[in-house]
Amino acid sequence: MEMFSAVSSLVSPFVGGSSGGVVDGMKLVVLGGTVETARRVSSSAWNSFVNSFYLTARFSEDDYPYDWLMHWLCKQPAWGRSREFETTTRTNVPGALNSSFGDEFEDLEAADEDDAPGKQKMRVVFMPTLDTTHTIYYKGHWLRVCRSRQPNGDELLSISVVARSNNILKQLVLEAKKEYERDAEHRVQIFFADSHGSWRWTDSRQKRPMSSIVLAAGVKEMLLSDTRDFLKSEKWYADRGIPFRRGYLLHGVPGSGKSSLIHAIAGELALDIYVVSLSSSWINDATLTALMGRVPARCIVLLEDLDAAFTRSTSRDTQSTGAPTAEKKDENKDKDENNNGEKKQEDVNTLSLSGLLNALDGVAASEGRILFATTNHLERLDPALSRPGRMDVWIEFKNATKWQCEQLFSNFFPAASADNLPPGPPPSIEEEKRAAGLPVEDHELDCNCRKKEDRLPDGTLTPTLTAAKRLDATTLTQLAKKFAASIPEEEFSVASLQGYLLKNKTRPQAAADEAAAWVISERELKARLQREKEEREAKERADREKRRREREEKERREREEERERKRREEREQARSDREADDRERERKAKEEKERLEKEAKDKAEEPKKEEPKEEPKLA
Repeated sequence: MEMFSAVSSLVSPFVGGSSGGVVDGMKLVVLGGTVETARRVSSSAWNSFVNSFYLTARFSEDDYPYDWLMHWLCKQPAWGRSREFETTTRTNVPGALNSSFGDEFEDLEAADEDDAPGKQKMRVVFMPTLDTTHTIYYKGHWLRVCRSRQPNGDELLSISVVARSNNILKQLVLEAKKEYERDAEHRVQIFFADSHGSWRWTDSRQKRPMSSIVLAAGVKEMLLSDTRDFLKSEKWYADRGIPFRRGYLLHGVPGSGKSSLIHAIAGELALDIYVVSLSSSWINDATLTALMGRVPARCIVLLEDLDAAFTRSTSRDTQSTGAPTAEKKDENKDKDENNNGEKKQEDVNTLSLSGLLNALDGVAASEGRILFATTNHLERLDPALSRPGRMDVWIEFKNATKWQCEQLFSNFFPAASADNLPPGPPPSIEEEKRAAGLPVEDHELDCNCRKKEDRLPDGTLTPTLTAAKRLDATTLTQLAKKFAASIPEEEFSVASLQGYLLKNKTRPQAAADEAAAWVISERELKARLQREKEEREAKERADREKRRREREEKERREREEERERKRREEREQARSDREADDRERERKAKEEKERLEKEAKDKAEEPKKEEPKEEPKLA
């Protein structure tokens, strides 16, 4: 009882010892709820009243205005004075134009290239955090800017302003667009396709001059003139009811300048490049159609690895499209066996020829774009791609000719006037002795006490550490002709020649003199690589043949075992049938015997019939 009294005394102040206490408690609850409801209603009404004076515009990350405005915001001081920020070292930020959205910090110790020429500068970018509101003053209005992230992962930029009309927001977008285009005047924007059927900005590159592209005479001029004429002919196409599209197929050996030419044309025409690789594992008909439908007007669409898409099931002609041979099928079968039947990711590609053709010139295909497609194997393409409206112009790229070699050398080592030539290296001791008429012996030691025969060859020196020699235009022309004469006609690609000249970018004389030796070394390297390739292919063929024989032997053994098993089963079945027949005959014989015995027994036990007695006759 004492414990019950103590508990009652503790609870009674809260619930009330009588009915009056309960009523007071209910009044308190109702009063608190009323106050909270009034607070929320008033707060919501105040926010609605304040927001009624704001105009809000939202810009998605996958649209151009987002890039324009983010580029404009990165130049505003208030954007960089954020109290909350995040750091990143990424350089491929959308709309950054090779800069950053916020303040950036570099290692000042590596600022002097002479002190640390090989050290890469790491740029740390400070950006305002997400879901943080910033206030920026613009043309007499205060803008509220907030960057947020949507559930699908895309960023959303919201800009609010107190104004009666949306003209201020229109002016802001137009100004950001002009500033973005002005800063991007000397750069090419590159977009790549993703697996969701959208275009993602990945990089902006410096425009490449057309003079740096060395092709066969008249090729780049013809292509540039044709693309310019196409962009000016929109009305001509519309008047004749022709879809405003044009396609170019660049085919030929690797390293011949196909991608470089597309980059240079995009810079000359001030167009962005949209790249989609048909060899991607996620590509299919629906994704490609969505991508081609979302391409903006006046841009370049680049289809890479056009032949790679036709190695699966996109072509109707198995002979002309590089369909897998029996050898490749055996190889694929071996790979499948090695992977225990698991399906590879690369086999997910389900792009079909009809899907590709519909994406190029179907109803949903965009107009006003220039289509470029590259391939190294023209024989794998379907003839349907050559129809006008899909691939209108076909251009073949071959290995470098002598004329290209000469032009490439002249581009690497342009002639300069004597006043603008850099100072040459100081004369060596040997050169001074030769100039003075003194004899120079081969066994003479240099300043490092190393014999001349033991010195490193010129080709092992780092090109950036050697100074360019002073050569006039006439000498450079002669060196260019000498270099071209040392290179065989259409044997080496432009990329390989460019790599050789890069090794000698400050030594034009050595580049021309050593070209013949380089050709010999490259041929030896190609021959060695070819031998290794043939040996590797021979080994692979031998391995495939061995696996094929083992597989056939295994299948033969399995067939023999299967036949032996069937024969054994047949023998077992026959023996079982005979035993069953014997048992059945024995059973029937036994039953017959038992029946006969029973009949005999029944006959033996059957009482003899008594003969009837004759009654005496009455007289």
